[in-house]
Amino acid sequence: MKVFAPTDISIITTYRCPMQCKMCNIWKNPTDPRLEIQPEELEILPHVKFINITGGEPFIREDLDKIVEVAFRKAPRVVISTSGWFEERVLELARKFPKIGIRISIEGLSQKNDELRGRAGGFDKGLRTLLTLKDMGLKDIGFGCTVSNNNSKDMLSLYQLSKSLGME
Repeated sequence: MKVFAPTDISIITTYRCPMQCKMCNIWKNPTDPRLEIQPEELEILPHVKFINITGGEPFIREDLDKIVEVAFRKAPRVVISTSGWFEERVLELARKFPKIGIRISIEGLSQKNDELRGRAGGFDKGLRTLLTLKDMGLKDIGFGCTVSNNNSKDMLSLYQLSKSLGME
């Protein structure tokens, strides 16, 4: 029997998160930062085509840049899934790694997004961050969504918005 090597890897960096999403409850049980995966532990990963760095909220990690460094040694394409809450941290990392992919979770238009994500201003922060990343010249950017009965009415509008902005 032939064993195939993985092509994609997802790395859950933390279960800490500033959001309080209705479709996720990890924020109720955050991880102890001392017990979270360390960048040097990722060195054992095989070489793959794609790595997604996720959480919780990856940008809570003070050492996220070290995780990204290891990830880029293991894959040509690295994408971080984020709430976009930590705008300046996202932009700072993008300046350091201009080939990084960023997917900001936007669950609906402004009011619906903020209701579902449990934080006022989340839509504005996420969209502002994506627009700034685009202005910086990042190519691998876009929206990430969890579709449910709570936000399905906004999906076509979000798709049209992302398409008009030239984002995934």
